[in-house]
Amino acid sequence: MTLKSFLTKMLGGWLVAVTACAQDLSAGVSDCTASSSMPVVVVDTVMPASALILRKDSVAVRRPDFQRRTDNYRKFWYSLIPNQFTIQYAGSIGVVAWGPGWHYGKKERWETDLLFGFVPRYHSEATKVTFTVKQRFVPWHLRISSRWALEPLATGLFFCSIFGEDFWNHEPSRYPDRYYGFSTKIRANVFLGQRATYKIPSKRRYFCKSVSIYYELSTCDMYVISALPNKNVKFTDILSLAAGLRLDVF
Repeated sequence: MTLKSFLTKMLGGWLVAVTACAQDLSAGVSDCTASSSMPVVVVDTVMPASALILRKDSVAVRRPDFQRRTDNYRKFWYSLIPNQFTIQYAGSIGVVAWGPGWHYGKKERWETDLLFGFVPRYHSEATKVTFTVKQRFVPWHLRISSRWALEPLATGLFFCSIFGEDFWNHEPSRYPDRYYGFSTKIRANVFLGQRATYKIPSKRRYFCKSVSIYYELSTCDMYVISALPNKNVKFTDILSLAAGLRLDVF
């Protein structure tokens, strides 16, 4: 056999092998060595076990943990953004009080408000400022129409503090021991009321998605303690009436 015929036969064998391999790959077959008698070198592209473990640690485990922590971090700070604002008239927290709040929980049954109020000068010797933390529970939301809803019961409690040197948490030394027996700076109150909500059409929304009007009847710890031993105090004498407006931003 001459050198020319040998090279021709070898090249022909390689061409046959390459053609068969291409056909096998197009059919989804990865092993093309059986298609030709010519030896074919297969390069091992499989990653070693150590590399797979490293890849698993860096991608499949560490990244989801990091992503979950950052998602929780963002969710926490997002939850601190107020989604409602309230303005209230009377109700033992000042003539007018307003502030931000949050509605949350299942079916948005829970609400928390932080309200700043003031008592004008004509009601006392000087203008006074109050701060109130109010917690509300609304068990039912009854839809009357596509725009109106009624909350037949809204109940909860709130703590109101008034700023000023004339009010104190602990009894001053100028009074006999346990002369008053309670703080004049902070009052604990319970309340119940009702509310109606109007859902603003999407095309007419500017700052909020809905508006609610409400009223509340409340009483404080000092009124109850004073009324219990005194039969001359009527039940209506220890109640305080409030009316308010709430704006739901989102």
